[in-house]
Amino acid sequence: MAAMPIDILPTRAEHAAAFHACLDEVARESAMLGQWQAPEVARVHDFVAANAAAGHAAFVAWVGEQVLGWADAIPLWADGLRHRAQFGMGVRRAWRGQGLGRRLAEAVLGQLRQTGAVRRVDLEVRADNAPAICLYERLGFIVEGRRALGLCHRGVYYQTLEMGLVLSTPADRPGR
Repeated sequence: MAAMPIDILPTRAEHAAAFHACLDEVARESAMLGQWQAPEVARVHDFVAANAAAGHAAFVAWVGEQVLGWADAIPLWADGLRHRAQFGMGVRRAWRGQGLGRRLAEAVLGQLRQTGAVRRVDLEVRADNAPAICLYERLGFIVEGRRALGLCHRGVYYQTLEMGLVLSTPADRPGR
């Protein structure tokens, strides 16, 4: 029997329960996210539904009825910051190192470039998360700063890196 293909899909409200399960699994590793477990399902459903309704760049890696990972870039809300988005992602441990994170991130960045509404993407990553930093650098993000005590997991503090990417949009290209 052939393996089922893993689809990279825009996140929709009907993905919320599976997204919650994935988020919870990654958060419970207590390693890289700023939370130790997912919020209640209803709150996650509201988050997913609101982002889908707003057309935000949010994608899931979907196989069968399971979310294997996600990536999103949510625009900042303040008037003078709406040109920026905060990037977030996670992939279930068993599926890391297989290119899913890159596929998800490229889908998000591709949508942002296409729409042109977001001109800058920011993220924060633990300074010791070499695989994630390598991925972000391959995508064009650069380290813009370091934060001592940037993340605390169960009483242990970690340094984080602030990374940013200025997007080239269709309007920036010659001939427009």
